[in-house]
Amino acid sequence: MKKILSIFLGILFLFITKISVAGDVQLYHDKAGWQDWWIETFALDSNNTYEITPFADTSSFQASVRQSLSADPPGLFTWWAGYRMKDMVDSGLVEDLSHIWDKYIAAGEVSADLAKAFQFDGKTYAVPSLIAFWPMYYNKNVYKELGLSEPETWEEMESNFAKIKASGRTAVGQTIEGRWPAFIWFEEFLIRSDPDFYEDLVEGRAKYTDPQVEEAFLTWKSWMDKGWMDDGSAAFGFTTGDSMNNSFSKGEVVHMLVGTWFASTVTGGGIKEGEEWGYFIVPNKDASLKPSVIFEAGPIMVAANAKNKDAALDAIDFWMSKEASAKWTELMFFPPHNLGAALPAGEVGAIVQEINDGGYRQINRYWEATPTVICEAAVDEIAKFVLDPSSYKDVMANLQKLADNYWNNN
Repeated sequence: MKKILSIFLGILFLFITKISVAGDVQLYHDKAGWQDWWIETFALDSNNTYEITPFADTSSFQASVRQSLSADPPGLFTWWAGYRMKDMVDSGLVEDLSHIWDKYIAAGEVSADLAKAFQFDGKTYAVPSLIAFWPMYYNKNVYKELGLSEPETWEEMESNFAKIKASGRTAVGQTIEGRWPAFIWFEEFLIRSDPDFYEDLVEGRAKYTDPQVEEAFLTWKSWMDKGWMDDGSAAFGFTTGDSMNNSFSKGEVVHMLVGTWFASTVTGGGIKEGEEWGYFIVPNKDASLKPSVIFEAGPIMVAANAKNKDAALDAIDFWMSKEASAKWTELMFFPPHNLGAALPAGEVGAIVQEINDGGYRQINRYWEATPTVICEAAVDEIAKFVLDPSSYKDVMANLQKLADNYWNNN
């Protein structure tokens, strides 16, 4: 009888413990195509049950989330990182998740650099739904034909560009299709000479009229003047038509600077991953600098007014675990947010391994790191430079006017 009672009490204890942390956690997200992967990953969480709601349309998703936050919000929702989430932070609508980050950083399981994508005033308000790094894609077929090697220095890279140009090809593709890609090379030239300055610039402590910005524009201009880089007029790049990716797959354009999320599109152009295309990280122009790489990250946040907030926080803790990160990477082929999770196969996994092993400084992308009001107008100004490289001084002055208008009032 005592044995039966002991078993009964043990089961009751487990049941009560389970109830104390378990709950129905709602998740709103705007990636309807990911629905099955969200379900499969969160199914591994034995503490909570989930109601996962996809939105196929971005506008309706944004409206639904914003409307719900002050009334009956979901426990979890995806959004956009950096300053695009700042108004929610300032309004107290999202929960501080610093304690969860502190736990995983202390255990050596996540990068403290990654947290910067979601930080304001020293507090971290989201965890990553996705991570992408921004390496250089290069056409291995052309490299083999011309006897080139992956560059390890800035000088070796530019030497490769000159040889590619001499062969009648374009060394580097760029595009300003859709406006936003204009910032890609702007940020890259800045971090290759002075990543501290770049972070000061996006945070309002430096100016767009400073010499470091002029150096970036002049280096960029020189690449275009030499014919190493195209004029940016091609489409971004799906698999047909006059696109950067199509030209890359045919070996007419030999390099592209794009996020790791673009890998499947490149392979879809009929060029084999690993065998015919690969990655390298753009070397620093200043060789004394620590190696670095641009990253982007999408956030998952916890609504401050969620009815079942404890369960939502428990769900976030699970999401940051090795188990959840490994499953998400297995399904999505994104770089894992937990450093203990297995890496994706192929070129993405290889470049992530290099970043992890090399202790790379991970630097938040301009699109998220810059105040939205500045960024949305800045990409138009930078696009003007791409179309007319001689305009760089006017562009610098206009960028600083945008920055002054924002920082003088915030």
